[in-house]
Amino acid sequence: MKLNIKPDCGNSPKREFVKNLTILFASYELEKAMEYMDDAVIWTLVGDKPIMGKKEFKAELEKMRENKATELTIHGIITHGKEAAINGEMKMTDGTVFGFSDFYEFTSAKGSKVKAITSYVVQKK
Repeated sequence: MKLNIKPDCGNSPKREFVKNLTILFASYELEKAMEYMDDAVIWTLVGDKPIMGKKEFKAELEKMRENKATELTIHGIITHGKEAAINGEMKMTDGTVFGFSDFYEFTSAKGSKVKAITSYVVQKK
């Protein structure tokens, strides 16, 4: 998968964590990604009903596995306290391009486990 990521100062471990987690999701390295999810994680894909729990979250992601990302562009990452946000674009195997924004809530300000994710995804024309 091709990665397009703006360089940053490297002084934010949580920013690096969110970047790496997004890469894990985009490349469907779900076993590794699930290590960072709280067992009771809640994923809200805006427009659908929330997915409750790590097993259900992983199962939902598995359904999307057939149309993998071939290119991931990260435009920006913002972190503060127990929260973080990332936005970018993903080009898929079938040529479709999706713009996305993910909003993370961590179990603590340290940011080692994800408590909730709210995702906005829009197909670009």
